[in-house]
Amino acid sequence: MMKDQNPTTVESHVDDAVEESAESLRSSTVGGCILDGVNAMDPVVVCATDDRYIMPLAVTLYSAAQNLRAGRQIKLFLLDGGVTQHNKSMLKESLANLPIQFQWIKFDSNALRQFNVSHHISHTAYFRLLLADVLPKSVDKVIYLDCDLLVRGDLLELWELPVESVDLWAARDIACPYVDAQKGNANAKKSNPYLAVYRPIPNYQELGIDGSAPYFNSGVLVINLERWRQKQLSRQLLACLKENERHVWCWDQYALNVVLHGHWKSLPMQWNMGTHVYEYPSIKHSPIDAEEFERMANDPKIVHFTTEWKPWHFGIEHKYREAFFEALDETAWRGWRPERPQFRMRKLVDRFMVSSIRSSTIAYRKLSSIW
Repeated sequence: MMKDQNPTTVESHVDDAVEESAESLRSSTVGGCILDGVNAMDPVVVCATDDRYIMPLAVTLYSAAQNLRAGRQIKLFLLDGGVTQHNKSMLKESLANLPIQFQWIKFDSNALRQFNVSHHISHTAYFRLLLADVLPKSVDKVIYLDCDLLVRGDLLELWELPVESVDLWAARDIACPYVDAQKGNANAKKSNPYLAVYRPIPNYQELGIDGSAPYFNSGVLVINLERWRQKQLSRQLLACLKENERHVWCWDQYALNVVLHGHWKSLPMQWNMGTHVYEYPSIKHSPIDAEEFERMANDPKIVHFTTEWKPWHFGIEHKYREAFFEALDETAWRGWRPERPQFRMRKLVDRFMVSSIRSSTIAYRKLSSIW
């Protein structure tokens, strides 16, 4: 959701930020661009980060490089939403011996301050909406990756997907796989109580969107930038956020799922396994096809550490927590572990309240389903 302000002012700020980013790119490519002499078989990847996510980004990139097909190289653009020179040096050291060529693009996140963020999300989440304007015009396709991933598959499998007839490829969000779970979920009685939300696009009916349609997570995307530019999707996405500010849930994902409704293809959910998968007691409670759920849960190609409880936080359990730290120990942050935080009653109460609300919500939904 956004604060009230003149739409023209918002667009002007964004235009200024895009131009600044273009100038940043021009400056960074003096003496050569990562795309110079690029092999079309090498995946072009983009990530957006700030200081809060620079360390987990190192894990994302290290794990991606380790699983890349031999002889291939990642061409990486890094959108800088506020990274210190020290952390840039740490990341450079982490990538030094990996098959990754990268360039930084400075982006003024103040241009997107009008858009709401909450919990663990920063304004860099909105950067992906402007990729068609910020990246070089020679880039017509790109893989977008969030910074809180553990990659276990070969990104070339994503890069080789055909994009000619779609705006993007994405995986359904395991926390809320349907626009309206009451309409789209065939296993609603068993699985709906465990969803993060029933309707991630609350006003979908007035927008003319099919409630039974799938809803995707924006953490792993294969984007057809050529189509985005032709259709001026960046402006459509920002306009969507402005026009529907009262209904926006989950930040950039709202705009992407609204504007691109019917114009995207579904990745196997192995390519974006969110933490919410562990909220379902068993495969019998799956909100998606049971076989796909099992493949995703048992053999994810990409583990996405969604929610605000991350494996690099103290005391947080996750099936792939150790794998995260094994990868981290191969970077410049080797040996780093979270310290036990100073006891604060407020945090303890917050955790208790979150757990209580979750339990009561599930109980209420189960009871409602009976009636």
